[in-house]
Amino acid sequence: MPDETMTETVDTIGACPLDCPDGCSWVVTTDRASGEALKIRGNPRHPFTHGGLCKKVNPWLTYAADPGRILTPLRRVGPKGSGSFEPISWDDALAEIAAKLRGVIDTDGGEAIWPFYGTGNVGFVQGVGGQPGHRLFDHLGASRHAATICSVSGHIGISYTAGSAFGVDPAEVVHAKTVLIWGSNTLVANQHWWPFVEQARSAGATVVVVDPLLTRTAERADLHLAIRPGTDGALALGLCQLLVSKGYVDRAFLDARTTGSAEFIESLAAWDLATTAETCGVEPHLIEALADQLASAGPALIKLGQGMQRHAGGGQAARVVSCLPALLGHYGRPGGGLVYSTSDSYVLNTGALRRSPTRSLAMTNLASNLNALDNPVKALLVLGANPMVSNPDVQWCRARPAARRSVHRGR
Repeated sequence: MPDETMTETVDTIGACPLDCPDGCSWVVTTDRASGEALKIRGNPRHPFTHGGLCKKVNPWLTYAADPGRILTPLRRVGPKGSGSFEPISWDDALAEIAAKLRGVIDTDGGEAIWPFYGTGNVGFVQGVGGQPGHRLFDHLGASRHAATICSVSGHIGISYTAGSAFGVDPAEVVHAKTVLIWGSNTLVANQHWWPFVEQARSAGATVVVVDPLLTRTAERADLHLAIRPGTDGALALGLCQLLVSKGYVDRAFLDARTTGSAEFIESLAAWDLATTAETCGVEPHLIEALADQLASAGPALIKLGQGMQRHAGGGQAARVVSCLPALLGHYGRPGGGLVYSTSDSYVLNTGALRRSPTRSLAMTNLASNLNALDNPVKALLVLGANPMVSNPDVQWCRARPAARRSVHRGR
């Protein structure tokens, strides 16, 4: 790397584009003459990141300069799966892809094209936030991609109770008296929120973690409930029942701000403490201690992670968790409520990007969509995703007849 002291440099402020809720601000120092990046570090003036970057991003410039980095398109020259490729020019690659897509449209129509993208980058311009290439794929009449593999279940479940998964400003946690981190290894995966948690603890808050694993975050907790994987919904129902049976419910809030609360409370009867404890694999006194803590200490803020809703029934589990602040009357109080995702706070008129409607294909159903559609997919464009690792039914995806599939990998 060139000697920075011998060059005239310029600092440029940017932001990390990776799939993470923190969106860290960074400063990159470049050589003014050559444009070569010399140094990267967190932006010390940013109010949340305070100059910090995670260990994935600190060596970013090393990754960028790695001689093994792929900088040109590659055309497969051997059988599929052989890993044999040769470099070609961008012009040739774009021309070849365009010709193949044109052929698919001419023979099978635009809906036989599926732009399949992941969340490798989450910016609105190039990532899942803006669903990259909408204008192009709408013009082609391609199938719509439904990005259902990450957090959709939780969004839908919570929207049934709260109208939207957007809840409390995460910084409000400093006013909480109980911080309940549910299914999130916050200290590792959301490191810039943790100082706010510590501020709350310094002011007297109790930190509780619900997680099957003893994560780094759980190790820092005052109370840890290591439930069986997949029993989050059961724990939430049991907690709701305890709040009712112990008389902790804020009836005035329920009457004034909710609908259907009486029917919901009636449905909780089966989830007594013994049943909940047996289902979740947790000692009854720990569940009771959590209910007492939530109700007696003051406003509680729940940080709900997204891993707990990535299974059958996960959306309903998130839905029940979001009922806890309502039963307690904590919604709307400083330091009270629930944080799941802040994405609904940043509203973009994505409808303006869309043209005529086409069929929507869910990414979680990749295998069945590739194998069972009446109008089969003939071209799958994969952008910022790795479905052979991340998707369910991988073997079924691989088994699809090769003659009916044309795959291009976007970078």
